[in-house]
Amino acid sequence: MLHLRIAEKGKLLCLEGNYKEALRHFGEALKIMQKEKGSELFFQHYTQCVMETLEKSGSYDDVISYCERYVTFLDAKNSKNPFIDRHYARIFEKKAIQYLLKGNNQIALQLLELAQHKAGKGKQPITDELLKWVQKGYQISKRQVESVQKKFNYFIIRKDLVNPEIAVELPSEMKSI
Repeated sequence: MLHLRIAEKGKLLCLEGNYKEALRHFGEALKIMQKEKGSELFFQHYTQCVMETLEKSGSYDDVISYCERYVTFLDAKNSKNPFIDRHYARIFEKKAIQYLLKGNNQIALQLLELAQHKAGKGKQPITDELLKWVQKGYQISKRQVESVQKKFNYFIIRKDLVNPEIAVELPSEMKSI
């Protein structure tokens, strides 16, 4: 599974702060996975990696755009499955965080309320904590958001979850693309 190995290298690059190359690796991993008709789980995982990399690079509007497309994707499933509701809750939380990082508490408040409604109170600790702060009218700094994210292991691209032994560079024919 070449796509998995390329994505793992993308994670290492993200952790190093080389976001542009990390995004190239995730993009190629997605293309390969789709050609191989890989699992939807890989698609979701790699999309999450792209969004995390964009967030870490400060591209909050791009993450918001990804979130909106993901909601459209979920809407098309037209499912009342609790698993789908959890996806909605996570995506609303992620989108809310982008608005907090941009300093827009009003939109963040609406999204956090939606996330809590979809997940249920007490099911998403980041949502619950940030929602309390926003409801109290606190101005939330980037440092505070990052602290909550770290406390609750928000990111899936973490040193303890990456397997450097399987990571590979992009094959030479993909490097020039």
